[in-house]
Amino acid sequence: MILVFGGTTEGKIVSGVLDDLNIPYYYTTKTKVPFTGKGTAIYGAMDQKLLREFCEREKIDIILNAAHPFAEQLHKTIVTVPEEIQLYRWERHFEPREKHPEVFYVAAYNQVLQLLENLGYTSMLALSGVQTISHLKRYWEENKTWFRILDRDSSRNIALASGFPETQLIYGYPQSAIEEKKLFRDINPEVIFTKESGSSGKLYDKIKAAVECAIPIVILERPILSDRYIRITKKQELIKLMSKQYS
Repeated sequence: MILVFGGTTEGKIVSGVLDDLNIPYYYTTKTKVPFTGKGTAIYGAMDQKLLREFCEREKIDIILNAAHPFAEQLHKTIVTVPEEIQLYRWERHFEPREKHPEVFYVAAYNQVLQLLENLGYTSMLALSGVQTISHLKRYWEENKTWFRILDRDSSRNIALASGFPETQLIYGYPQSAIEEKKLFRDINPEVIFTKESGSSGKLYDKIKAAVECAIPIVILERPILSDRYIRITKKQELIKLMSKQYS
């Protein structure tokens, strides 16, 4: 049996391939989200113990990890399953990193905070999602900051629980470069912060908009994944692999 970690555009691609091949699977997400695939949808966070128990009980022999690149703890938890379970990682598309004097890539939140402090930025628009609010509290407690988050109660609750001002929340999804430019000019922050979320997160539209608006952009680098994962980057590659496994 296959276990798919989804909740992303890539998760929909993976489940679609399995549906087309009539291969049964479980589709799991941290929170309950709409799911129209043929697989069995389950939800809820799994620690190492719960994941091992689930894999043993449901006789999981393949895990397809299509979760968000920044679901770092999940990626680490998955690699703790027994070695006989094959691990595949559907990797979203990432362009080469932009080389521009006003585009900064940093590896960790403490480095983000240090960079913002060193460069003296006093206002920031964060396009990094609600889970990053607590990591950047040291900055937004002292400086004008806006966070764009999803327009749903769970995201609002996380933001407000951290003490972030509700009046400085912006609701929405990543947009095209043209639409992002309009937002950037309306807000007019001194710096923009986002995560290295690849094409699915419209990272390159954000970079293009920031450069054209002459606003510096700070990008948190995506976590490094375990070598235990076998990477898959193309739909045809997944079709061929699954067809061979379940012929």
